[in-house]
Formats: sequence, structure tokens, C-alpha cells
Amino acid sequence: MPEPRPTFRLLGPVEIRTAAGLPPRVGKPQAVLAALLLRPNRAVSVDTLSEVLWDGEPPLSALANLRTYVHRLRRALPGDGTGVLLSHPGGYELRLSPHDSDHLVFARLVRQGRDLLAAADPRGGAVALRRALELWHSEHAAAGLERRGLLVPELAHLDIERLRALEDLAGAWLDLDEPRHALDTAWQAVSADPLRTRGWQLVLRAHHRLGEHGRLTASYEMARAAFRDALGRDPDAELAELRERLMYRPYAGAS
Repeated sequence: MPEPRPTFRLLGPVEIRTAAGLPPRVGKPQAVLAALLLRPNRAVSVDTLSEVLWDGEPPLSALANLRTYVHRLRRALPGDGTGVLLSHPGGYELRLSPHDSDHLVFARLVRQGRDLLAAADPRGGAVALRRALELWHSEHAAAGLERRGLLVPELAHLDIERLRALEDLAGAWLDLDEPRHALDTAWQAVSADPLRTRGWQLVLRAHHRLGEHGRLTASYEMARAAFRDALGRDPDAELAELRERLMYRPYAGAS
């Protein structure tokens, strides 16, 4: 039986998926919603939400404004948010089940995929990881939303988990001897963050499996250029060593 669609989306534009749901904008109600989604089933203090909204410089009307944003969120929820968006002394709480928000479903599917990979089931792992990544509608969580307060580390963590899941999936494709899928997936990771050594390693391994030695060298040079532009140095030595090993060894089984 297919899983119910999550009510909340955080893996892309922030939105509530109901008939009268919050449209995917990037205003302050979405910032409040993002903060509550990242701390589900516990009270998030007014001070924490104020940091998310105003970065330590709240207006005199901050408390009244925050109440207005919460009211808008409640109106976008079924039953005006009864039993879902709760008020506490000094804060608010969003009650969620593990299926209610896409970022919670993503985390569960990634754990499942990694467990299957660890159990030497790359096909099952690839299925779970693909399902997890299909939940993303942008390269960034809370796309377009200005990151302040707790949104800075929490959303960065989700973005990194997306890249790690892409790398895990590329590795699973290599284990399944599907190097073209592996290459396409690894390129998504290095395109989003060209300073991830593991992503480049997977790109090189996929080129090697495909017999694309010229492209292997070209991709390594792209990695060098990215590291030099951003950090003023070459990639880690292990990437150069991998390139040398692969260049002079024809593929015959796992590399």
C-alpha cells in the first residue's frame, strides 16, 4: 500500500499540502513553519522563533506579528490546526507523525537504504534511496527562505544529507554494475557541491567502469579547478591516487 503523501514540505519550497494550504512563498509564516517542522513535537520558544524571523533585531510589534503568522498557519491546516499547531506558555509546538513531513520521510528512507547497503543488498538500498531523493523539489531545503537562527545549521544539515544520499545511491549503482546511472547520480552531487571528494571519486569510478578514460581525466581536472578556485589547493591526495590507479588499469570487476 502506498504511503500517504506528507502534509508538509520542507525539501524545497516550504508549504502545507491541503486544499487551502499555505502557498509556497518565502515569507515570515514560512520561516515559522520551517522552524516548527525542524523541531517537531516539542515547544519552540518565542525567543527562538524571533531569532529565525528577525536575527536578534525584533520590532516592537514582534510578539503580535508572531501571533499573526501562527494564526495564518493554523488557518491553512485542516480544522484550523486543532491538535496540530499548539500554543504553550512562551512558545509553539507542531505535532507531527513520522509520515507528516517530507523531511521526516526522507530521513527514514535514507536510514533504511543505508541499512540495506550495509546488509549487502544494493538493489534494495538503491530503491529506498531513490524514493528518499524523489521527495526533494530543489537542491536546497526551504528553498529561497532566508536562513537565520536555528534554520542555519538545521537546513544546512538537510542539504548535506541530500548530497550524502546521492553519493550513497551512486555507490549502490556501481555495486549493481550500472555505471551510467552511477555517473548521472554522482554528477548531481558534485554539481551541487564541487568540494566533496567522495562525489568526485564516484564520478571517476563510473567513468572507469564505462571505459571513458579521457573523460576520467577531464573530470579530475574539473575537480582540481574547483578546489583551486575555492580553497587555493588541489583536492585530497587520495583523489589523485585513485585517478592514477584507474587510468592504468582496465576494468575487470569492482574498482
